[in-house]
Amino acid sequence: MDKTDQIFQTLDKVRNLPTLPIVIQQLRKAVADPNTDASRIAKIIQDDPSMMARILKVVNSVLYGASVPINSLQMAVARMGLNAVNNIAMSTSVFSTFSKVQQTDFNREEFWRHCISTGIACSVLYERCKPNLTKRYGKDVLHLAGLLHDIGKIIFEQFFHADFIATIRLAEEKRLPLTQAEIDLIGADHSQIGAWLGMKWFLSNELLQVIRWHHDPECADVEHQELVMLCHTANYICNLEKIGNSGDSTAPAFHQNIWQKLGLSVRDISEIVDLVNEQSKHSEVLMSFV
Repeated sequence: MDKTDQIFQTLDKVRNLPTLPIVIQQLRKAVADPNTDASRIAKIIQDDPSMMARILKVVNSVLYGASVPINSLQMAVARMGLNAVNNIAMSTSVFSTFSKVQQTDFNREEFWRHCISTGIACSVLYERCKPNLTKRYGKDVLHLAGLLHDIGKIIFEQFFHADFIATIRLAEEKRLPLTQAEIDLIGADHSQIGAWLGMKWFLSNELLQVIRWHHDPECADVEHQELVMLCHTANYICNLEKIGNSGDSTAPAFHQNIWQKLGLSVRDISEIVDLVNEQSKHSEVLMSFV
């Protein structure tokens, strides 16, 4: 049995593997039902007062551009749509799903800041690249893609802590991509582990593709390549500019052909970073959940 098989066998035996709240499972089923309306979605969320408070806080934030205060869940669902509210619920749930235990050698707050900023960068890039894209995405999906892209690192950090810290140190000492150090020391990289967790959580295929292929967008299913390319580029910029801390001391590989497909050039980075930093000032509404 090789190291990759061993790591997945070990994970399959983890009894306290993080699971999403039951409300997320109920929402997923309801959104998939063509007969679902806003009142049904609101009723599901209202059964979880903590979730209800989080969603109202997020939908009323500058991040989601609410021009008129939204005071009821039914109004929020009607205004934003079933899928958008479902994705915002997922985003706010991810933070509470993982233990808040803070290890001194891995700063989770800075890690989440990187993920949140990557989601914001996805949104900034999308608006800039829209004329070159064939698909349209809501801000909720773009933010969620950024939030989840590195989720495998949290699994490593929580369940393979010593090995994961060793990979961070090895990558820094040898100036290796973190993914390479992970494969060398653990037997799989965080994108593989994240996709494995995403399947356990029954995430949509577009999110699974982002998690699995954000370092290699051209390996993603053609149908979802644009979203993966946006997240890949957002991750590159946030790592390069050290917005938050993903644990990777070296910026991911620069794929010029991907930038060309998106209609970007390196000259755009400075302006993109300014927009991400400006919008990140409003991300405290999400950071408050960490």
